Amino acid sequence: MCKVKNCHGDVVEIDELFVPVIIELNRKGYRTRACCSGHYDFNPSNAYSSYLYFRDNIILSSLPDGYMYDQDLYPWVDWGNRKRNTIRFDFDREKLFDGLGKDIISNALKVLEWAEGLDKIEEKEEN
Repeated sequence: MCKVKNCHGDVVEIDELFVPVIIELNRKGYRTRACCSGHYDFNPSNAYSSYLYFRDNIILSSLPDGYMYDQDLYPWVDWGNRKRNTIRFDFDREKLFDGLGKDIISNALKVLEWAEGLDKIEEKEEN
């Protein structure tokens, strides 16, 4: 349980750079399950990516610049009947220590601006 007085909510772990993004998306009805704004990884075989994982199958009216649905980014994977619910952006692997930190922060700001520009789901359904 949250320790903040009068909150009465559960504490959840959210990537710090994406907290404003997640608040905005959830406020507009785009419920999320998980996210990652990106991070350093010392294993060069790992992908340096940022993602937003939504609770429901979702077709967004737009995506943040450079993001793709996992099904489009990795077409060789047999997705079967899995839902279309994760969007992802892959960072330049060559920037492990040279500029990746700035790219991660710039990406978080870009995604926040995108989220702020989305219509509420209820508004979209009425139109």
